[in-house]
Amino acid sequence: MKIVRSLDVAEVGVSHNEEIRKKVLLEKGTIPQLMNFSSAVFKPGQSVETHNHPTMYEVFYILKGRVEFVVEQDKVILGVGDCITIAPGEMHSQSNPYEENVEWIYFGIATD
Repeated sequence: MKIVRSLDVAEVGVSHNEEIRKKVLLEKGTIPQLMNFSSAVFKPGQSVETHNHPTMYEVFYILKGRVEFVVEQDKVILGVGDCITIAPGEMHSQSNPYEENVEWIYFGIATD
């Protein structure tokens, strides 16, 4: 059994934009194939450039606010309760053009 108390976890910058802060609740290696399990706050005006992960699925679950994802040129707007899965190799970006914070939890699963 492993218990992680979010209040005890330090915030760090996400790899694609250090200004966006996340809490890594489960780190790579904690569970086989798991790359991370994290929570993040995406402030108004913040964005992550277009990128991909050749050998990793990413799953995002929106807890608060709205966010725009562009996946392989398809733009989608997600809100509270929405979940998106991005497959390995899919080009994607995220942005928050809205006036409130977006909060989400997300994880990555390695395919290699």
